[in-house]
Amino acid sequence: MLKKTLSIRFLEIFPGVLTWLTLIGAPILAYVHPVWISLYIILFDLYWFLKGANVALHLTHSYRELKLHEQIDWLDWLKRLRDPVLFKGYLGELISGEPKVRLRNLYRRQLAKLPEGRDFDYTRIYHLVILATVKESFEVLQSSIESYVSADYDHSKIIFILATEERAGAEALQSARRLFEKFGNKFYKFIISIHSDGLPGEAKVKGANITYAAKIGQKILDELNIPYQDVIVSAFDSDTTVSKNYFAHLSFDFLTADKPLQASYQPMPMYHNNIWDTPAVARVIAISSSFWQLVEASRPDRLITFSSHAMSFKTLVDVGFWRTDIIPDDSHIFWQCFMHFNGDYRSLPLFTTVSMDAVLGDSYWGTLLAQYKQKRRWAWGVTEISMVFPELVKNKQIPLWKRLLWGERLVEGHYFWATASIMIAILGWLPLILGGNRFGTSVLALNLPVLTRAIMSIATFFLIFSVYISLALLPPRPKEYSRWKSFSMIWQWIFSPIVASVFGSLPAIDAQTRLMFGKYMEFWVTPKVRKHDLVLYTTPFVESEFIKSR
Repeated sequence: MLKKTLSIRFLEIFPGVLTWLTLIGAPILAYVHPVWISLYIILFDLYWFLKGANVALHLTHSYRELKLHEQIDWLDWLKRLRDPVLFKGYLGELISGEPKVRLRNLYRRQLAKLPEGRDFDYTRIYHLVILATVKESFEVLQSSIESYVSADYDHSKIIFILATEERAGAEALQSARRLFEKFGNKFYKFIISIHSDGLPGEAKVKGANITYAAKIGQKILDELNIPYQDVIVSAFDSDTTVSKNYFAHLSFDFLTADKPLQASYQPMPMYHNNIWDTPAVARVIAISSSFWQLVEASRPDRLITFSSHAMSFKTLVDVGFWRTDIIPDDSHIFWQCFMHFNGDYRSLPLFTTVSMDAVLGDSYWGTLLAQYKQKRRWAWGVTEISMVFPELVKNKQIPLWKRLLWGERLVEGHYFWATASIMIAILGWLPLILGGNRFGTSVLALNLPVLTRAIMSIATFFLIFSVYISLALLPPRPKEYSRWKSFSMIWQWIFSPIVASVFGSLPAIDAQTRLMFGKYMEFWVTPKVRKHDLVLYTTPFVESEFIKSR
């Protein structure tokens, strides 16, 4: 590992120190100055009350947008878009004849954002799909690829790369061969790349695998004389399945976006592939993760790429691909592009869903342990502070206000991730427990529990929105489960406080503390376990296009 400079180490230590100062300082302040901490508690609770209301509004907005976009035949719109004059007339007819206000407004927005003088011929667009895998089962990979095949799009415009790892061994390679046998003729190209282990300058991270696969894709595009600016690359996890409208919707948004090369396209991640099989705690965590991305989608000025995402292949090449030595490659590619374009880069919400697996281990406790490790890996994104801040300081082309705003958001997000749920759970009791007689007989002491309880009780009301939307977005209940299982999708939300602390704050504190002491993490691959595996078959291997790293 390269030696860290003092400034980088300071930025690595800073978030952990900030978190621990809060966690240790709160009880000390409650003992020394219980009145001060009580006023802080009231303001803190009020802040989270307002934040809860804001989150509920944004969640509802994104949910409605998802339902609206589901009603559009995006492939039909793509075909009509080839003649922009006729397409504008078509949208005008839809606007005049649509009785539903929200749909009418959607048509108006699409009409207003249609740029002038651009080539809208979608047939020139190619999709490069990279599916990263290590040791996932044949069934998991098969379900992902089947969704791409089932999508409403011209598959002769899709180049598919199954990005495998050499270290996964012969069994993984055999699964890849069987997948080629089944799907090799379903795309314009089906490539299996084999990424060698231990290459110089690389860590054992997803970014190294998908970067190698993307460079293989680059060679193919060069051979076919396909311009990079006409290619959209989608980087998927092994369990990522897409909606039928994914490629059409993505193509439409890419063609009509303002500065399409200066944007990432973030679909809405849902952890639904095996949601009915998981225990209640894991379901709440999975749904909460999906909800946070829905909330961020309605605030595109804050949106950063997460997990499965898409972008222009030309932009990916220009910024040097995903980094091969860090864990948070999905979010860091946004920052690479942000710096490259001097702040004139954004993540655009793509209101279509991609579905992935909720965490499911081979036992109940195995599931909880795997869930904790996954959350800790996500929380390792705190390393972005030490990577992004030096770039924000150096890049004077980015306006100062934008650098300060994005820097503050980065710190704020990780700080509250580690502290908020714990502070909400225990902060209100600290002055009463530690304040002693100096505080216990005061008017504020008598009213503090009543006031904070009232604020947080009202804030709990916003949980109703989450329950409703979670039920509305659920896939159909499998036949083998009774109606009681459907009811459990409601009562599971009683675990929310536990989930927020144990699987929210604690993994973040763990990650920040490790970083603070220089105990650097390695990439941990979340196990993909399915209760209802498909029956696997054995087929002879047909020669495919294998490319192995050197």
